[in-house]
Amino acid sequence: MGKIRSALEIAMEKTENIAIDENKIRQNQEDDKIRRIAGEYLAKEERDDSILKTLEDHDGVALKRALKGLLLSSLSLPTYEVTDDRFSRLGAIMERVMGDNRSAMDLYGRITDFLMQYPKHRKQLLDALKKQLEPMLEEKSEELSKKLGREIHLSVEEDKETLEIIEQNLERLEKQYSENLDQAKKSLEAFF
Repeated sequence: MGKIRSALEIAMEKTENIAIDENKIRQNQEDDKIRRIAGEYLAKEERDDSILKTLEDHDGVALKRALKGLLLSSLSLPTYEVTDDRFSRLGAIMERVMGDNRSAMDLYGRITDFLMQYPKHRKQLLDALKKQLEPMLEEKSEELSKKLGREIHLSVEEDKETLEIIEQNLERLEKQYSENLDQAKKSLEAFF
């Protein structure tokens, strides 16, 4: 009859060749600490640059490693006009990470300017499309009024055809901006 082994013996046998990388553990702990500091800075209601001073305890390599994902993922197309200071706060973090690298900071500035333009361009396109589609809607309203024998007023939101035209144009604008943003973020990523 075979020997019956305990669960502990089996677990010990399976884990005897596993090595612990203490440097990796310390590095992960440092990265978490850096990300928590950056998160606290971004989450505060009032801007408090003293929080960023605690990042001075960490070297540039650790800052780049820990904050690369946060900085790049925070650069996304805003749906509405940016009225808060999120990009300037991210810029302050970026300065800590990049140090004296003016090229990286200039690129960051161009990207944030580009992102702040997007909602304005989107609104301008939407307004222009609505103005352009108004005569078509009026014509449709008149035709429906004649068919139904009562007054009909169609709005852009009520007409499927105009909604599709607007949606297609907005998607095209978003695609153009997204493609340019992706290229710019790849260029920025090279600085990390």
